[in-house]
Amino acid sequence: MRRGLLRGLPLLAMAIATPAFAQNAPQDGITGFLAGWDETAEAARAQQPGWSSPIATTTALLEQRFRFDVEDEHSGNGTGTTILDGGKGLDLIVSGSNEIQFALAPYEFRSGTAASPGHAGFGDWAFLRLEQRLASSPEDKDDYVVSAWLQIQAPVGIAAFTNGSWTFQPTLAFGKGWGPIDIQGTLAGVIPTSNVAVLGQQVQSNTALQYHFGKIFWPELEVNWTYYPDGQRAGLNQVFLTPGLTIGRFYLTDATAFTTGLGYQIAVAPQYRAKPLTPAYGNAVLYSARINF
Repeated sequence: MRRGLLRGLPLLAMAIATPAFAQNAPQDGITGFLAGWDETAEAARAQQPGWSSPIATTTALLEQRFRFDVEDEHSGNGTGTTILDGGKGLDLIVSGSNEIQFALAPYEFRSGTAASPGHAGFGDWAFLRLEQRLASSPEDKDDYVVSAWLQIQAPVGIAAFTNGSWTFQPTLAFGKGWGPIDIQGTLAGVIPTSNVAVLGQQVQSNTALQYHFGKIFWPELEVNWTYYPDGQRAGLNQVFLTPGLTIGRFYLTDATAFTTGLGYQIAVAPQYRAKPLTPAYGNAVLYSARINF
């Protein structure tokens, strides 16, 4: 039987698990509950492909892991911003088709320019994501997955980093494999609840093409697109290309595995404009580390 790494997770996380856990877990206390949790997560993973998660594009796969990312952005106005763990954290499979993510609050460092000082502090917090896997098939069958989720972001960042609005992000995600090749993608809407005239709503699409070889190597190319139908950037598109490589999984124990990845994101559209700053940055180095359990 598979045994996960983080058996000391707060009981709060366990308490919100869906009734499927209660049905599967033996009624003999915490040990039985965790054994049932393991069995549920293992059964859920067996019904989907075993691809690696891309660097920037969020996977449609159900995952049980801790993920920590670092993003080092460089903007056309001369500023540099380093973001520690923007929107990543703890992913838990809570039923045969559901995942909950509890993200860490991002901490940001922004360098100053002659016109403005630098800043350091917390950014807005995408603290919760609720995912429903809609359909899937493992790699030895039809090799695909389709999921939907809702992510919620709270405006808790310092003045320099907050957008001042609660934000909801409904997303449809998909993936399809053909032997060593897979394509994973998302289509999302970003919906602020206030300050819409400035922030605007967004339509976002991310698509990653991966190739798997040598058991642990997953080179990829991603296209990350954002369209602003309204707000201060109304009518603008923002497009990034992201070549990258993930390496893993390296098994630390029978039940825990480590994966790491590196990508370089390049803005290809539109041409730089200072006000409103578009694209949001010119290029970025992306680093990702994950422990699956």
